[in-house]
Amino acid sequence: LKPEKLNHWIKRGEDFVMIDVRNQFEVDMGSFEKAQSPRTKNFSEFPEYIKKHRDDLKGRKVVTFCTGGIRCEKASAILLREGIENVFQLEGGILNYFAKTDGVGFAGNCFVFDERIALDKNLKTVSEK
Repeated sequence: LKPEKLNHWIKRGEDFVMIDVRNQFEVDMGSFEKAQSPRTKNFSEFPEYIKKHRDDLKGRKVVTFCTGGIRCEKASAILLREGIENVFQLEGGILNYFAKTDGVGFAGNCFVFDERIALDKNLKTVSEK
């Protein structure tokens, strides 16, 4: 799902479920305002979360997202394998969403895996090691 399309859906109030597939430490720094968090420590716990919530997700439009797009791609495959059919992944993750849109719908900062620690919606460093 292109960032611009997600931005449009958020602004229009479209009906869809967002799942933040990052670990809870990352989610606590910031996430999309209406996103579900599986509250995981590691991505390996994600499939169990989906098994428990499969019935709630069936028939819904589901968008997965992460920092840069790798984990949400894996998460989308897990959802499809579990029978969830209307699955989208945010192309390029949160960082691409920030780069291509006004960042609407995201609250807080995005944890990054380098010396910058976290970035705001304008891709400005908000903390460093």
